[in-house]
Amino acid sequence: MEVAGTYATEHGKRQQQRYVSRYNLRSREKQFHMGDQVLILIPDTTASKVFSRWQGPATVREIRPHNRYLVELNGVGKHLHADKLRQYEISVREVIVTPADCGDIMAELSTH
Repeated sequence: MEVAGTYATEHGKRQQQRYVSRYNLRSREKQFHMGDQVLILIPDTTASKVFSRWQGPATVREIRPHNRYLVELNGVGKHLHADKLRQYEISVREVIVTPADCGDIMAELSTH
């Protein structure tokens, strides 16, 4: 029984280390800078406690110790851990150019 217990303990330690190594391969520590735009993970008050939504964009106002940030959303400051924040990325799906905008570009291209 003692041998089985020792084996199980050692095997558990090795497996745990393997899990940690695999997890850490792609994990990155989140870092934000003053003035960065971020999204905040806020629990959805209309549904159950399990559901949350990303709200924002909010602005990082202060960097605090231990991965905590002072973030301003709609004029209200909140102290949040980096796990509750995500970088806000703006995606552009369409660019509209009027003929007046193209006149200068076309003239410049024709001279080259």
